[in-house]
Amino acid sequence: MTYAYDLEDGQRLIVQNDGDDTLVVLRTEDEGQQQSQCTGFETGKWSKPPELYRTGGKLVLRLQSTGGSEFIRVRGNQIQLMRTEPDLENAERLKPKKTDESVAMKPMEPMKPMEPLKPMGRMRPMEMRMGGMHMSMGSPEKETEPVKRFCTQCGKPTREGDRFCGNCGHELSGHTRP
Repeated sequence: MTYAYDLEDGQRLIVQNDGDDTLVVLRTEDEGQQQSQCTGFETGKWSKPPELYRTGGKLVLRLQSTGGSEFIRVRGNQIQLMRTEPDLENAERLKPKKTDESVAMKPMEPMKPMEPLKPMGRMRPMEMRMGGMHMSMGSPEKETEPVKRFCTQCGKPTREGDRFCGNCGHELSGHTRP
């Protein structure tokens, strides 16, 4: 037997008796997204349909089974068995409806197999400069550090063979012309 009740905040409370176990599910479905919290309790087989009450900002589920009454509290996203019988005299009685839906979540679609990664091309060496500090990670075959060249006008680094500074356009002296 399965019963459901739609709550105001888009949640759905589902209660199912499966042999001696009762499963209580709090399910939220929102634009392609489904969240579900399920808690199981050993209550015995139900002798009558579950009763649902609203009292003091929480829901109380009363389950009557061959072993007696069990009370389950639902507050926010928490579902827990109550140790003592609550006072339901002034509580609002709600009517859960019998349903054929299952408490199990819908199975996920299988993932497509992953495609192997394409090999990466040769990476450029990494370099970092901060003030007078220089750190670089280059190819391991180079053991000697190249000669550092800088523009005499603006101080920006230049490369070997440059005739003019790429930053300020100053003609570089000491560089050989082709």
